[in-house]
Amino acid sequence: MTALVIQRVRDHAGPEAVAELLARAGAEHDVQFLSDLSNWTSFDEAMALLRTGALITHHPQFARATGEDAARRLNASPVAALFRSLGSPEEVYRHIAQSATKYSVVSRMQATAVGPGFAEIVATPAEGFARDPSHCAWTTGMLTQPTILFGLPKATVTHECCAAYGADACRYTVTWERRSEREDSAENEIGAVRAQLAALQQRLHGIFQTAGELIAADEIEEALARIVDRAGVEVRAQRYLLAVRLDDGRAPLCHHRGFGEQEAASTADLILGAHPATLPANWLVVPVRSGRRDYGRLLALQEPGREFFAQERELLEVYATYAASVLDSATALAQAERRYEQSSALLALARALAVAGTSEEVAAQLATVVPDVVDCDRAAVYLWRPEAGELVRAARTGAHEVSEGAEWRYRPEPGGLLAGLLAHPDPEPIFIDMAHGEPGAQAMFAGIGAVATIIVPLVTAGSYLGSLAVSVMDDAERLAPSTDLLDRLSGVAAQATTALQNGRLVDQITHQARHDDLTGLANRPQFRHALGAALARAREDGEQLALLFVDLDGFKPINDRLGHETGDRLLIAVAERMRDCIRPGDLVARLGGDEFAVLIGAPQAGDAALGLEARLDDAFRSPLAVAGTSLTVGASVGHAIFPGDATDAEALIRHADAAMFAHKRDRARSRLSVLAASS
Repeated sequence: MTALVIQRVRDHAGPEAVAELLARAGAEHDVQFLSDLSNWTSFDEAMALLRTGALITHHPQFARATGEDAARRLNASPVAALFRSLGSPEEVYRHIAQSATKYSVVSRMQATAVGPGFAEIVATPAEGFARDPSHCAWTTGMLTQPTILFGLPKATVTHECCAAYGADACRYTVTWERRSEREDSAENEIGAVRAQLAALQQRLHGIFQTAGELIAADEIEEALARIVDRAGVEVRAQRYLLAVRLDDGRAPLCHHRGFGEQEAASTADLILGAHPATLPANWLVVPVRSGRRDYGRLLALQEPGREFFAQERELLEVYATYAASVLDSATALAQAERRYEQSSALLALARALAVAGTSEEVAAQLATVVPDVVDCDRAAVYLWRPEAGELVRAARTGAHEVSEGAEWRYRPEPGGLLAGLLAHPDPEPIFIDMAHGEPGAQAMFAGIGAVATIIVPLVTAGSYLGSLAVSVMDDAERLAPSTDLLDRLSGVAAQATTALQNGRLVDQITHQARHDDLTGLANRPQFRHALGAALARAREDGEQLALLFVDLDGFKPINDRLGHETGDRLLIAVAERMRDCIRPGDLVARLGGDEFAVLIGAPQAGDAALGLEARLDDAFRSPLAVAGTSLTVGASVGHAIFPGDATDAEALIRHADAAMFAHKRDRARSRLSVLAASS
């Protein structure tokens, strides 16, 4: 209606008159919106435009004449094609209750009688609306047009009584010439066939136009939105909604016209969950389905009490098929992109592992990159430490770590998963259902919230190096065994195994470079490095740091008397005793000869240093068993506290060294006093 009003005013008085029309009518929308046949406007706005158009054109029958413009303007539209598909004017009038909803929902129309060349139509206002004389006149003009669609002259319409003037309903009598009554009936028959062919061509044009638009669309969201817009042109309804699900775990994609966001979301859930047969008759719902899968639903919705033509279902199904095709293509593209991303991630992993040094660095790189290769929420790398007889978690990435401590360690239990891997190293991935899996494996991952886990043993030449574990916190199917997943895991494991072998060699070299060959304690370079790092942390955290120097008393005479081999064994025994005295996290180092140092980092490092001095004093009161001989040595200890005694490494060392020598002098004087007293 609004498009025809604007066109008639433009034809009569020019473009300037259109602006006057909208201004004087107080139109809510602009010309572009009101000229778009797929848009709907309010009854009040439409009536104001009809009345104002009559004033501007000075046409006493403006509303009726505008209605009679319908066939000329809509002849090539999808609605006209739909009406032609009914086959005859009689069928159009017989289905007037459905036909009228393509233009208006403010009245209800019913054909009380239809026969060859005539129809009786009754129009009553819908609830909440009143008949308007302009609308009645528009309806009269519209009712003259269905015959035009079939190559016949326009029908004659008599408006016998009008609800706008107090009647209970508007009653129209429609008559038209039948083909058999016309001398040119054969020519008209040909014209009607041509019109129907034109309608079919127009429909095909619309379908092909949609295909072209979809090809031009850059994003899946844009393509689906275009499908909804096109369906709104081809299948006349008040509201449209497309709701589909993809495989990426996101909420359903929803595109709509005529819905608010909240209502669209609830309607999407409804049509995705309900069988179409259970939905109201005014809901036209078709599946968005391909040969690959069922994606969702496409909905066209009319006002309650309105129904759709069977042909409209067929047409809507065409656009639903388009949507399924778009989704198939997008899914295939996403899978291809995913494979590319996974290949790139494997290449990135190879590069990262190539530059990783120690096994700890290999584990860190592995845990960081694996989530890009495998769809998982958490990745952890566990390394087997044969010297300690335990499996240690070396690196992890992802969420849900609340229940796990930073120092996770696991010792093999008889009959357990780890014991089995140590006895029979097997690279085959182990799929764990956290609800029904092997108890030992479940215990390894208790508390992280995983619903599924895959453990990939890292083995080589019959030797177990460790494991990679990937877990998901929801949707266990993400880790369901598949050829693709196994291939990716095998690729990761192969690279990780090689890197870990190299890492172990680097570990050995690094350990030798940082530790004393004789005692296994940290050496002087490692101690200096650790001291610098500890000082930086202490400054940043505002905490204390304690440094202890330890020098053995009586070692040189034993070494000279019993030989260097015994002296070396004595130093090894001293190192073990010092390890027993320190706390976890403290560092003990051999600086050279019989000199040792201990590094303590803690908020109360000063108190900890005094406690360690007391423990060392007690520890060295007892003899040491060396090669079947009991040997006794003493220990002179001095300490320095950061920041109270010194604020840099060199000053701390000097202070601790001076304190140690002061202690040694005091101990020597004490021994001399004891000897003098005894003599």
